[in-house]
Amino acid sequence: MHSNLVKLTLLVSLLFLLGQFGEQLPWGDTFSQQWIDSHTRDNGFAGVVNYFCISVCLMSFGLPRQLVAFMGGYAFGVVQGCLYSTLAAATSCIVVVFFARYFARSFIQIRLKEKMTKLNRFLKQDVLVKSIVVRLMPVGNNLATNLIAGVTQVRVLPFVTGSTIGYLPQMIIFSLMGKGVLVNSGANLIASILLFLLASLLGAYILKKYRTQITGKPDHLNETKVNDSALHTNEYER
Repeated sequence: MHSNLVKLTLLVSLLFLLGQFGEQLPWGDTFSQQWIDSHTRDNGFAGVVNYFCISVCLMSFGLPRQLVAFMGGYAFGVVQGCLYSTLAAATSCIVVVFFARYFARSFIQIRLKEKMTKLNRFLKQDVLVKSIVVRLMPVGNNLATNLIAGVTQVRVLPFVTGSTIGYLPQMIIFSLMGKGVLVNSGANLIASILLFLLASLLGAYILKKYRTQITGKPDHLNETKVNDSALHTNEYER
């Protein structure tokens, strides 16, 4: 009873804060270069805080982290943009995981039951390494992954740590893109595109390697080879 009262109080407080500050947030396409120019760039520490807090809020509602990294590179340069956007993504991951775990467990378990089973099975062991793998894959939804992880038996610390490491490659790439747009550097844009293609190939390789563990279904080609091998062995034994 006491636990439920605490949860309800926290939820009401969160909704109140969203109601108070929601109109000040740059929703959707308003989180743009114009907003960054007005509220973040050349605003010192206050600009960094603005960018970080807004990024955490928007990613917690589903804004792609790649866009946040792009804006970070545009506002602060490659190194700082990558650092701030990655920290914001990690913070958003923590916020969503704990929100799902303590406030939305039943709803998510009903709506995302199949995906929850797959992720729970995949992350049952070697959570840190496999969390990196999940974030490097070219498919998947960042918000959905965080929500599902919150209602599974996945340990939070290694999941968030692995996710943060896995975020880095794309955060670097899109920060580089953002910086390229700011200085109108064709070299930066070309480098970021090449790195993105390389990261996509790596992600595709990882997806192929771990597909069986994620889906729980054996690869058709490998299954055929195993069956053929077993058949030949049986014939030899006869």
